[in-house]
Amino acid sequence: MGADPAAEGKGAYVLSQLYYYAAAVVGVGLLIGGGIAALMGVRTLVLPEEFEQARDGVRGLLIGLCFLLPGAALLWWHLREARRREGGPATDAFWGTSLYFHLVALVALAFVLIGTIGILISAVDAALPRCFLPPEGVTSMLLSECSPSREDAARMALNFAIVLIVGGPVFWWHLRQGRRLTGPAQPDPE
Repeated sequence: MGADPAAEGKGAYVLSQLYYYAAAVVGVGLLIGGGIAALMGVRTLVLPEEFEQARDGVRGLLIGLCFLLPGAALLWWHLREARRREGGPATDAFWGTSLYFHLVALVALAFVLIGTIGILISAVDAALPRCFLPPEGVTSMLLSECSPSREDAARMALNFAIVLIVGGPVFWWHLRQGRRLTGPAQPDPE
C-alpha cells in the first residue's frame, strides 16, 4: 500500500511553511534584542551612568543595530515568502525530503546570521573600539587602552566572512531545492 500523494504533498508544504515562520520568529527575536540594545545605547547617550561616556552610548547603539537590521530583514523576507506560498501544495512531494531541505536551510541560516552579525560588529569594533579610559579627574599610571585593534577587528571580519561564504551557498541551495519541491510561490498581490 502506497502513501496518499496528496497527503505527502500536504506534509511537504506544511514543513516548508513551518521553516518560513520559524525563520521569521528568529528575525523577531533579533529585532527585539537589537532594538533593546540600540535603545539602551541611546539611554547611555542621553543619561550616562557614572563611568559611561558618549562613546559607550554610540557603540551600544551601533551594536544594537548590528542585530536589529539583520533581524528586520530576516523577518520581512521570510514573512513575505510564507505569504506568497500560501494556498497549499502544488506538488505531491515526499514530506521527508522537504524536512531535510528546510531543516538544513534553517541550520545554514544560523551560520549566515552569525557571519553577517559578526561582520557588522567587527566593523563597529574597527571604527569605535572598546576603550577603557580612566574617569575624568582621576590620574592613573595606566594609559587608556582600546581593543580590539583595527587589525584584530579586520581579522575577525574576515573570519566571519568565511562563515558567511560557506554558510550562504549551503543555505541558498537547500532553500531553493525545498522551494522547488513544494511548488512555485504565488505572485505578489498588487
